Amino acid sequence: MSDAAEVTETVERCFRSIRETRMEGIPILNDVLEVELSGLRPWEGFWLGTLLTPWFLNVILLSVDAGDERIPAGTKRCFRFPSGSYEFIRGEEGDVGPYWMCSLFSPVFEFSDQETARACALAALDALFEAEEAPGRSDAEMAAIWRGELPDPQPDTDNKPDEEDEVDEVAEPVAVELSRRSLLTGRRNREAPNEP
Repeated sequence: MSDAAEVTETVERCFRSIRETRMEGIPILNDVLEVELSGLRPWEGFWLGTLLTPWFLNVILLSVDAGDERIPAGTKRCFRFPSGSYEFIRGEEGDVGPYWMCSLFSPVFEFSDQETARACALAALDALFEAEEAPGRSDAEMAAIWRGELPDPQPDTDNKPDEEDEVDEVAEPVAVELSRRSLLTGRRNREAPNEP
């Protein structure tokens, strides 16, 4: 499938057929919703969009090449976007062929109309391309502490030496055993690291 209109028509026809056959009478259907593929755009060798059905709202990745590698349905894989990494699951359906899906809502009873569901789908798609926020210094320090590492000391900006002043060499850091228990109790025991 090389054309966005062709991709949209094929995917929507396939999932409408699923709605009318396999999903008929299933109690998780939101009957106010229709099958709709939205926001379709090329992305890294895939067609990327959101697929809304009466039973789910997912991000979908469809291979541009017909010769996509054979990966079993149900296989999980993470895809990296500017906002972060997200887990997708492999699927395959008739004329659509293989695809990857990332669940946003399932079931979709939160939506009272097609327009609201579509707006949510497009907002989620846009959010994939928002830059990931870098963790703040305190977040990075906490992550290091939980790994048993001591954070780097904050630089002392008040006592910066003048260019003429001599600066002593920086001493090597002293290794300190730090357990989660000692962190929580405020004890950093250098003399008796084996003490419980």
